[in-house]
Amino acid sequence: MPRIAVSCFGRLPGSRVATATGRVQWLGPAVLAAIVGSACATEPATGTLEGASTVDDHVAAGCSTAVVLGLSQQIADEVGCMLGGELVSFTEGNGVVFSGSAVLPYLAPDARADLLAAVAAQGGTLEVTSAYRTVVQQYLLYRWYQDGRCGITAAATPGNSNHESGRALDVGNYGTWVSAMASHGWAHDVPGDDVHFDHLASADLRGSDVLAFQRLWNRNHPEDVIDEDGDYGPATGARIASAPAEGFAIGASCATSRAVTAHLVSGPSTLAPGAHATVVLELTNTGTIAWPATTRLVTSAPMDRASALYDAAHWTSASEVAALGTAVAPGGSIDVEIAVIGPAVDVATRFDEQFALADGDARFGMIGVAIDVVPTGAGPGDGGTVDDGVVGGCATGGGSSGALLVVAALLARRRRR
Repeated sequence: MPRIAVSCFGRLPGSRVATATGRVQWLGPAVLAAIVGSACATEPATGTLEGASTVDDHVAAGCSTAVVLGLSQQIADEVGCMLGGELVSFTEGNGVVFSGSAVLPYLAPDARADLLAAVAAQGGTLEVTSAYRTVVQQYLLYRWYQDGRCGITAAATPGNSNHESGRALDVGNYGTWVSAMASHGWAHDVPGDDVHFDHLASADLRGSDVLAFQRLWNRNHPEDVIDEDGDYGPATGARIASAPAEGFAIGASCATSRAVTAHLVSGPSTLAPGAHATVVLELTNTGTIAWPATTRLVTSAPMDRASALYDAAHWTSASEVAALGTAVAPGGSIDVEIAVIGPAVDVATRFDEQFALADGDARFGMIGVAIDVVPTGAGPGDGGTVDDGVVGGCATGGGSSGALLVVAALLARRRRR
C-alpha cells in the first residue's frame, strides 16, 4: 500500500523545484516540473480593445509576427499569472540586444540567469532574434509555411515549437557564442537550425501558452466557451484565427487561487515493460485555497482518458489515479509514494500523457507525463541530463486508505522547432 505523509520539510540547497503549466518532466531522478493552471477570483486586467484586425487577417500578408505582439503579450502575462514566476522577462542592455521587432523577451528564470552569465563572462554583444513565442505567433509561422510564404522551410505545429517552452533562444551572431553558451547550460544541437539554443535544465512550459489563450478567449467570450486543457486542436485553432491581433478587451488575471509545486525526491531513470517502480514526490500547495482530502489526480487532454500507465492494483480507475486522502492547506506539503508499471512494448517507446487535479467539478493544473519504457536489450530513447536534487527534513509518516499514486516521468526532450 503506498504511503502518504504530510511533510514539514523544505528543499535543501542544490535541489530544484519547477512550477509550471506546461509539461512535467524528469531531469534524471531529480526534478519534476509540475504544470499547474489556476482559478481566478478577482477582476482581471483590461487590455487593448478588440479591433478589426484578426490573426487570420495576417496570414496572406506580411512576414513578421510583430503584428500579433499585442495578443502575444497578453498570453505571456496570463502564463506569468498561472505559473507564478516560472516565466520572466529580460531586457536589452549589458551586452544583450534585440534584433527585429518581433522579439518577445521572456525565459524561464534559470535560462535567463544563465544567458546573462554567459554574456557577462565573454563580453561583447549577443543578438537575440527570437526568444519566447506564443501559440498565436506559431500559428502564423505554421500557416505561412503551409502556404509556401516568407521563405519558411520548416515549422512546428502550433503548441509544439521549442520556443513555446520558455527555454529556447535564437541568436543572430550565434557563431561567436556557442562555447560561452554551452558553458552556461545552453545546448546548441538542433540539426539545421544554427541560430537555435535550448536551456534543457529548465522546465518545458509548452502547453501553458495554449492554456493561457484558451483562458483569455473564454474570459472574453462567455457565450463561446472552449475547453481549457492546454491542448491545441481544431476548436482552439479556429478561435486563434478569429482572435484580435491587437489583444482582447479583457487581459490577464493574476488572482491565482489554486497552484502546486512538485519536487521529485527519488525514482528510477529507466523502466522495463511490466516492471514496477516506486517514486517519492513532494507536492506543495502554493495557491491560496486549501486542497481537500477528496482532491483527485485524473487524466486530461482529453478529460477522462484511459491512461497507458494504469495500475489496476492501485488506481481508482483507468482515468483516475486516486484521492489525496489528506487535506493540504496553502503553504503545506504532502509526501507521496508512487507506483509505476511499464506498459508492454517491443521497442523503446516514450509515453506522453496529461493529468490534472480535480476538486469536485473544478479541474486545475496540467501535469504532463513523459516516460521512456525500454525492453531488455533495447537502447534508451532520447535521454536527458541528470539534475541531482535532494530533499530532507522532519517528515511525519502515516498511512491513509485514500493514498494518492502519482506517475513518474522520464525526460521528454522534444527537439521540434
